[in-house]
Amino acid sequence: MSTSQQKFLQRALILFLIAGALTGFYFAFRYTLIAEVREAIANPDTSNQVAYGETLFQTRGCVGCHTLESAGAAGDVGPNLTGIASRHEAAYIRQSIMEPNAVIAAQCPEGACQAGIMPQFGSILSPDQIDALVAYLLEQR
Repeated sequence: MSTSQQKFLQRALILFLIAGALTGFYFAFRYTLIAEVREAIANPDTSNQVAYGETLFQTRGCVGCHTLESAGAAGDVGPNLTGIASRHEAAYIRQSIMEPNAVIAAQCPEGACQAGIMPQFGSILSPDQIDALVAYLLEQR
């Protein structure tokens, strides 16, 4: 391999690493910092899990990907969550939030659902936040 090819590969690797770091920063910023500012402005009652879960559904990006009629969400990437509590129990909903690739829903608006699209909210949200989202989604019958 020539010196110019080695330099090219080194530069490509550096650009790849920078792009990966920036992507990680973007998702950390999008799903945490911006959401936390929006939540602070909304000042949700964290003792009311359903109301807190509703706030989290709005601030943590769920509305961008999922349809949920009661929330006015019309996302077209993830499965439709309207009536989710009529179809699934709390354990399934919790696992879907914490480990979204554990069970891939069969149908999304664009066809079969794909793995790797939903963030691993189990490592982003606190246990109390996950509890609140589950409580909110269990109200969706």
